[in-house]
Amino acid sequence: MALTSDEDWTVSVGGGLLPPTTRPPVAALTEVWQTVRSLDLGPQQHAALRKLFGAGGTEAVEDCLDGGTFDFPISLPGGELVAVRVRRGEGLTDRQRKAIRYEPVQLPPEGRNPGLWAVKDAEVDDLVREDNRVLRWGIRASAESWIRREVSRGDYRWWNGRAAS
Repeated sequence: MALTSDEDWTVSVGGGLLPPTTRPPVAALTEVWQTVRSLDLGPQQHAALRKLFGAGGTEAVEDCLDGGTFDFPISLPGGELVAVRVRRGEGLTDRQRKAIRYEPVQLPPEGRNPGLWAVKDAEVDDLVREDNRVLRWGIRASAESWIRREVSRGDYRWWNGRAAS
């Protein structure tokens, strides 16, 4: 199976073994394999990790990236349980990505207006508009509230679409 996208993957291994690292898919999996291959994990865990992360291909992990994230638990010597985590992209969730897309900005004062607040959309590099008019609020908290509602609305649309499939 070929990669479904050409974006980087972010990988990490819990317990401080490998902090989140973003690399092209093959390099990311190699980084995981280099981190876990010398651990005393027992033959079954070692074989599974080698097949997933040390085989030089991405197909096995690609098949497991349901929703863009794959967690593979491993039991370290002493019984500590940690996870190998693989995510598509820079490691942000869709919700985090959407939240950082928007930023409250204060507009310059106009007349007696001390400077209303608007929301800048980094994706289009412009202020958020509705019916061709910039959305404006009297206080920053209102602009932040709009951002939270927009992020929540995205969550609803995602779950609603997922339930329908």
